[in-house]
Amino acid sequence: RWQKAALDAFTARTGPDFLAVATPGAGKTTFALAAARQSLAAQPQRLLIVAPTQHLKGQWADAAEALDLHLETSWSAADGGLPADVHGLVTTYQQVATCAAALAELARDSFVILDEVHHAGDDRAWGESVREGFAHARTRLSLSGTPFRSDTLAIPFVPYDDEGLATPDIEYGYGDALSDGGVVRPVHFP
Repeated sequence: RWQKAALDAFTARTGPDFLAVATPGAGKTTFALAAARQSLAAQPQRLLIVAPTQHLKGQWADAAEALDLHLETSWSAADGGLPADVHGLVTTYQQVATCAAALAELARDSFVILDEVHHAGDDRAWGESVREGFAHARTRLSLSGTPFRSDTLAIPFVPYDDEGLATPDIEYGYGDALSDGGVVRPVHFP
């Protein structure tokens, strides 16, 4: 249910940025790929996904493949462009930090998913490179279970309220997931 509400809110957005906050295990990946598939069907464009780790790159590529979205997982800046038979690529924040300028060329007018976007802090290498690499993307869909940082730095492309708290476009918390049943398990501390 939350994914449908999130997709409706995403479709109705007025700007390039959208922040979806959902508890771990709620299906952020499925929501994001459904939004990307819908957007790519309406207007062909590249899809770029940034994941926190190398392992998650493979998980994103596998999940995308299930929706007939083909992603390059071994792209490097030395490659230049992308093969003609893929919709885009999946990379890591670490790789973005090493080749933001090359990604900026690929990301122009593209659909970008920033998974666990809280890894990118504005005044840190990852935050600066994310801002440089994806400033000219048509769409930036940011995902997080925890849209804040312990160092309190701002996260690129995330809106904040007057108190400095991130303001998500859609939020699905642990309590919501427990109430819905079958989404997450209750946690007990003996």
